[in-house]
Amino acid sequence: MVANLAKIPVVWDGLPGLPGLSVHYCLQADAVSAVAALTAWYNSLKGNHPTGLTWQIPSSGDVINEDSGNLVGTWSGATGGTIAANGGPGIYAAGSGMRVRLLTTGIAAHRRIIGSQYLVPLLGSLYDTNGTIANGTVGTVQTSLNTLVGTGLMKIWHRPPAGGTGGFGYTITAGQVPDKVSTLRSRRT
Repeated sequence: MVANLAKIPVVWDGLPGLPGLSVHYCLQADAVSAVAALTAWYNSLKGNHPTGLTWQIPSSGDVINEDSGNLVGTWSGATGGTIAANGGPGIYAAGSGMRVRLLTTGIAAHRRIIGSQYLVPLLGSLYDTNGTIANGTVGTVQTSLNTLVGTGLMKIWHRPPAGGTGGFGYTITAGQVPDKVSTLRSRRT
């Protein structure tokens, strides 16, 4: 049975190199609950990021058909808003931070469906002396990620081939926070 997925685009803004975008998915019927879960997720992260960074969480958005990716409607009624990072004005590298892995039990095209979210920039004080992410930071983000995953609301959408069908929304069943620095590169010049 094909489902409709709510698309929840969270805009990262307020620092050089931004805006950026993290797109989250859930079943259309779960959009309001998913926005509440995402609000809690971003609130738990705000101390890890420099002051000035904001996350804009929508109160409405698009609904897509998971099989085709076609736009089929809209969702609304959530309490969105803006969350401001409060980690302070400390030193940070604009393109460096951490990545969380979003795991599913799904397999498509002979590959396991895994999503990622990049938490960039991360305050410089949250790195360890060996150049990795500090253990306390990894643990705190892992605990917060476990709470988000535990809601059972969030999905990874596997896109169909161009112009075709076969897309599917896989429920995120676990998350991992690798103790490894990740970087982003801009496509803008």
